[in-house]
Amino acid sequence: MELCPGVSPVGLLLLLLLGQGPSQIHGSSGENTLAWQSQQVFWTLKNFPFPCKPKKLELSVLSESVHSLRPSDIKLVAAIGNPEIPLAPGSGTINMEKPQSIKNQPQDVCMGIMTVLSDIIRHFSPSVLMPTCSPGKGTAVHTTAEDLWIQAKELVRHLKDNPQLDFEKDWKLITVFFSNTSQCHLCPSAQQKSHLVRHMEMLWGVLDYLHHEVPRAFVNLVDLSEVLAMALQHQETGFSPAPEDCKCTETTTLSKAVMQWSYQEAWEDLLASSKFNKHETFAVVFQPFFDEIEPPLKRSSPQDPTTLALRIWNSMMEPVGQKDGLLNAAERKTMKCPSEESPYLFTYKNSNYQARRLKPITKLQMKEGSEFTCPDKNPSNSIPTTVHSLRPADIKIIGALGDSLTAGNGAGSSPWNILDVLTEYRGLSWSVGGDETIKTVTTLPNILREFNPSLKGFSVGTGKESTSRASFNQAVAGAKSGDLADQARKLVNRMKEDKKVNFQEDWKIITVFIGGNDLCASCSNSIRFSPQNFIDNIKNALDILHAEVPRAFVNMVMVMEITPLRELFNEPTVACPRNILSRLCPCVLGLDDNSEELSSLIQRNREYQKKTEELIDSGRYDTRDSFTVVVQPLFENVSMPRTPEGVPDSSFFAPDCFHFNAKTHARSAIALWKNMLEPVGHKTRQNNFEIKAPIVCPNQASPFLSTTKNSNLGDGTWMVCEERAPSASPPTSVHTLRPADIQVVAALGDSLTAGNGISSQEGNLTDVSTQYRGLSYR
Repeated sequence: MELCPGVSPVGLLLLLLLGQGPSQIHGSSGENTLAWQSQQVFWTLKNFPFPCKPKKLELSVLSESVHSLRPSDIKLVAAIGNPEIPLAPGSGTINMEKPQSIKNQPQDVCMGIMTVLSDIIRHFSPSVLMPTCSPGKGTAVHTTAEDLWIQAKELVRHLKDNPQLDFEKDWKLITVFFSNTSQCHLCPSAQQKSHLVRHMEMLWGVLDYLHHEVPRAFVNLVDLSEVLAMALQHQETGFSPAPEDCKCTETTTLSKAVMQWSYQEAWEDLLASSKFNKHETFAVVFQPFFDEIEPPLKRSSPQDPTTLALRIWNSMMEPVGQKDGLLNAAERKTMKCPSEESPYLFTYKNSNYQARRLKPITKLQMKEGSEFTCPDKNPSNSIPTTVHSLRPADIKIIGALGDSLTAGNGAGSSPWNILDVLTEYRGLSWSVGGDETIKTVTTLPNILREFNPSLKGFSVGTGKESTSRASFNQAVAGAKSGDLADQARKLVNRMKEDKKVNFQEDWKIITVFIGGNDLCASCSNSIRFSPQNFIDNIKNALDILHAEVPRAFVNMVMVMEITPLRELFNEPTVACPRNILSRLCPCVLGLDDNSEELSSLIQRNREYQKKTEELIDSGRYDTRDSFTVVVQPLFENVSMPRTPEGVPDSSFFAPDCFHFNAKTHARSAIALWKNMLEPVGHKTRQNNFEIKAPIVCPNQASPFLSTTKNSNLGDGTWMVCEERAPSASPPTSVHTLRPADIQVVAALGDSLTAGNGISSQEGNLTDVSTQYRGLSYR
């Protein structure tokens, strides 16, 4: 067999830099297996309204450039590769006629896709020929790029032999199907890079061959990886990829989403700069097929050929670089039309595409310091014996449990450096990071270090929770509430094993924040992620800390109100990698407005918050003076920050538009610190990230971290009113009377006003006659 031309060195370098995993190409082998449309397999759209108006776009002159190619210019639709999608009758969104003899074989699926695509184009170009598709071998499931190379040669031979086609002058629409459903394709190891290079070289050779042999062609490079992965979820046999020995170190939802995105970006950048898009008569465009954003429980069975054909068509109608949007069920039922302004198929050239790695990036201030002006930084005169008289300067150890928001994923990433979101910037973490000082990086430890410079336990730099730099930041990216107990055990062990820590005597602050990932996955398993299971998981972790850790003040940060994230996702003018977002949080972003599912999610979010407060208010963790847990509700109600133009402001987020950047970490730290000083029952429950608030200082009258007991002594109330002055002169009218003007109080009434039994001990009925007038509400 002939050797395939090699891939360009620049393209290989790009792929290596992006660190992708391998790709498995699906095709069908055999030199003389072409059984084109002689099978008489006809698929047609039935009862589907055609929304486009072809006559408005018609031109009498055939386009001379692929970059101005209109649907009406296309003479033939063809495909090579093996879509390998199992047919699922009734699963599609459009009625389609097909003969009873059709079997669920790759060639039938390919012919179905191409026939529907040809049928759409026939509305624009009535003279379009019958579609051409390589049937392959129905049993050849695990074929390679070499087989695709064979099919390409057979396709060229067939096109040249077709008497109805003017090979040199007629425009051809060719689709190349491939996939990378190998379980290794997300592994960024050196082994996987070399595997990727081998496959890409061969696929590149196929494209190079078509470029050399076929004039006047628009080539769709269609990656069906996600559609095939979806098919694998619906049937266990017949469509599983060949087994490979992979040992991926990154298996989180975030890492998979980011690596898949970067893999697709590599194709875009590679093709945009390739020779395939430098000519007027040939172009190759990558058409990504992202998994739809429907929540897992709402997903239908694997895609049928009609839906796939529509998705190819709709992708061709979208400018390159703007194909990020994922489709929900309603959007998959629509057919997009060429516009009068852009009546052509989009290429990299006519889309004015610029690789994201080459786009000019405005350098944003990645860190945000604060001014610290608190006058009293002194510790208690002696080491406190109770958590209820704990001053900030008494804290010697700090730690944290949680997920990627505490691990600091993407906190220091530059705009559009999406791969860097996998980096855990633990030193910038709002609740436990200790990079630099408060002047340049605002975090809770850096605030506490102004009171006690010898504070220990904060994380610095970057790295996983297992590294020494993570210290007592034991948050794990991707963690859910069910993972919290394991984190708590590891934190306790680290503290006990650290020789710099006096585990029994040192006062500690531990911040716990979890729940976002539970909500993002809650629609996939309503029992596992029920509010009761969520709070049971929280209780298990807090029970470990309560039983094992002496002298600890635990911040139980309430789960964030998560639905404002939808505002960022749904705003079309905001540049975000929506395919990544939808993978990270499908049960929030994949819901329709005003739907029952969305209402259920909002209620579940509130139940998480409510049950957290109920658990802490129960007094379960106030059984001794050396330990307490306090709910900090800074994220209970969150407003999406907005630009001066009123649109969601992505500058508060990491490049994936999901995680916090350093600025938001800083403002969250200030909000948490404020919550810690505010009395229980009077804490700020609304957080507006747009406002850079100053660092508040402890109240000199009550300089302690607020707990349930020191906030409400007995049944008293914290007086928060600042204006308490009387009138400048004694008022002459009751209508201008201020509270401070009152000099005498009196009351009339019965035993309720007299205070009978207010302070009586339980069971002491004889004391009910005692009138505790000093405790009377009046």
